[in-house]
Amino acid sequence: MSIPKGKWGVITPDDLEKATPKIRRGDILMINTGSHHKLGDNDDYYVYSPGLYKEAAEWIVERGVKMVGVDVQALDHPLGTKIADHGPGPSHGYLNDEYRALTGRDILDDFPYWEPAHKIMLGAGIPGIENVGGELDAVTGKRCTFMAFPWR
Repeated sequence: MSIPKGKWGVITPDDLEKATPKIRRGDILMINTGSHHKLGDNDDYYVYSPGLYKEAAEWIVERGVKMVGVDVQALDHPLGTKIADHGPGPSHGYLNDEYRALTGRDILDDFPYWEPAHKIMLGAGIPGIENVGGELDAVTGKRCTFMAFPWR
């Protein structure tokens, strides 16, 4: 599903509700924010990417989604990880000043929870796939057969 987001965009329950095709119980979601086009060892992909946060993760669990894939570096929004001011972080301390200059707010005001999407979805038994790319654009907005072959 196409949910285009730019720098630090948050994927919301409203985005998921409006996405096409409509999400049904038991679906596997592949979320295309457009970030897979920036894939690489760079700040645009890892630090400034959009992402899921607490409310979207709760929505996904409530709707009975089977699995979620995202075209970003993690299931969680980067500002809800150690990249910002969470857990053992921040690994990128300069982001606090940058975020404050952009929004007038502190990161922890807007992202108070550490990795909530991981905790909520994985805690509910919903596996996640990060860094989705490949032919994602070709199947975005379509229902298709999806196969995943995790490493053992």
